[in-house]
Formats: sequence, structure tokens, C-alpha cells
Amino acid sequence: MRRWVAFSLIILTPSLEASRPLVEMGSEQINHLDVQLTHPQPVNNIPLTQAPGRVVLPPAQEFAVTSRQPGMISKVNVSIGVKVRQGEVLAEMDSIALVDLQRALIDAQSVFRVADSKLKRDDTLLQEGVISKVRWQETHSDFERSQATLKAAEQTLLVSGLTIGDIQRLKAGAQINGAYRVLSPTSGVVLERFAIVGQRVDALAPLFKIGRLDELWLEMDLPQERLKEIRLGDGVELESPRAKARIIEISSNVNPLSQTALVRARVEEGQGELLPGMHINVQLMHRSSDRIFRIPLSALFSHEGRQYVFVRREGGFEPVEVAVAGQEAYSVVLHEGLEGGESIVVQGVAALKAAWVGQATAGHSD
Repeated sequence: MRRWVAFSLIILTPSLEASRPLVEMGSEQINHLDVQLTHPQPVNNIPLTQAPGRVVLPPAQEFAVTSRQPGMISKVNVSIGVKVRQGEVLAEMDSIALVDLQRALIDAQSVFRVADSKLKRDDTLLQEGVISKVRWQETHSDFERSQATLKAAEQTLLVSGLTIGDIQRLKAGAQINGAYRVLSPTSGVVLERFAIVGQRVDALAPLFKIGRLDELWLEMDLPQERLKEIRLGDGVELESPRAKARIIEISSNVNPLSQTALVRARVEEGQGELLPGMHINVQLMHRSSDRIFRIPLSALFSHEGRQYVFVRREGGFEPVEVAVAGQEAYSVVLHEGLEGGESIVVQGVAALKAAWVGQATAGHSD
């Protein structure tokens, strides 16, 4: 008698299928129990497993900034984590070696001017028949050598950190100066800074590391026994921060100490929320062509070792057995039991389950 008092608002009648009694309920009873409904969401991926991951930059997105010449760092303009633009001045240096290179440019320019003047003179003399062709060829050869030496001096200064404008000013008579600016080779973020004011460095000494953030990867160490479950192209999802990635590489090598293999994924959505170096938990998803649905975890309930959801039917709610393919943090993915388009209960499940179990118990007693 107590059972029927507790659920006096719910009318239970057997359906045509004895195994699925319909829990009949009108609008007033639904509002009283605050039953809430939702629709299953069709999805293409089945959750496999969760794993720790880390955000990294692809190797092609990292750029080393080095000293072009030996010298001393006189100024540092940026620190770690700062965004920089291509061509932005990262630091300034003083170099005696650069002074020697600029002097070599001035000397090469002087020799070239003399050779150019001689060639023009001999061009005229050759046309007038004053000099021989051999004499003109010697003058022309001197001109080409001086021209090549000048171009080599210019190229050396370009790779040493000077700009074309700096070189033109030197050739126009600007004062020789051993100071030069260290420029960023690309737009990005300063990942590492090795430069210290007052430090003496050799040529090609590392000063900064710049990273471009327009492409990010996720790296995960997956237990070797789970490798057979994943494929290239499978998805990877993050709850916080929310992002999505796709597997692009599965290592063929297993770490002998941890018995894990490295799995890499390229971030496709939400990369603006991620930064290199982050350690996060990820959900690996397997792409499937089956008819599968995602529902809130609150909609699922168990009974006698089986799992069910309540589906809205005309006049009430029907418990429908389902098969779970995978579970996420706040939802589950089903691959059997639903057809799509149904309305399922996400709030009020406990009351409906109690009524359903009570009906089944009463039926057995009869």
C-alpha cells in the first residue's frame, strides 16, 4: 500500500510489450515532478579513453635567433612570452668584427670606382683605336673582379645583420659603426631568451627562440595496449579549455620504461585558448560510420546490469534499453537502442525509475 501512496501522481499501465511497461503521466504530473527532456545528438565519434596531453609547437614553427657576429649584447628589448612582429628589434649588439666588415665594404667600393673609371676610359680608347683589344680585356677583367668583391662585401654585411638601407648609407659616406640590431625573423611569441645585457657572445650563439602559434600540436603518451583502438584521423577533444584536434601520427616505438607510445594530433579548433607548454587532459575519439548518439550522463540509468533511458511516448514514458559505446565527462555515447529524433528524460529519471521498478515488482507479486 505504501508504494502506491508514494507514487500516487503516476499511473502505471502495462503496454503491449510486457517487458516495457509504459509509465503514464499527464502534463500536470510532468510539471509537478519537473521532468525535463532533450533530444539525442547524432555524432560521428565514439569516446575511447582519456589521457594526459601537452601542447607543443611543430618543429617547423620554431625559429632560432642567433648572433650574426661575435660581440657584446648592449640592449635587450623583449622578454619571454611577449608577442613580436617580423622585423621587430629584439636586441642590440656591438661588434668589432662588424667594423672590419664595413671597412672592407668601403675599400671594395673604392677599388670598384677606380676599375669602373678605367673601364669607361678604355672603352673610349678602344673605339678610337688607341689601345689594343687585349688591353681592354685586362681592364674589363679588373672591373669584373672589383664588382664581384663589392657584391661579396655587401652580402657579407647583409648576413651579418645590416639592412640594405644600412649598406646604402655606408656607401654614401655614413660613419662606420659596430652597433647592429637583432631582428625577429617572423611574427610569433618569444619562447626562450638566452641574451643577457653585457654578455659577450660568439658568432651564431643562440639569443632567442621564437614560435609561431598559428599551428599547434597535442602530444599524448598512450599505453601500448590501447594503440590498437585508435587510427590516424581519429579525433581528440578537450573540455577545458574547449578545443578539438585530429590524430596525425602514431609512434611505432614504445618507451621501454613507461610502456607508452607517443601520439600526436593537430589542433583544428580552439587553438586560441591553448599555449605551448600546457599540460591538459584529453579525450580520444574514434571515428565511426555507425548510427550513434550523444546524450547527457544524467539521462542514463542502470537496472539489473542493463542500461536504459526513458523515451517520451504518447501518454507517458517508456524505458528503452541502450548500449553504451563510450563515456565522456558529462555525457555518454550510445550505439544501440535509439533511432534518433526521440525525446529522452534528463531530469526526473529517479522518480520514473522508482515507479517502473515498483510496477515490475507489483506485476511479479500478481
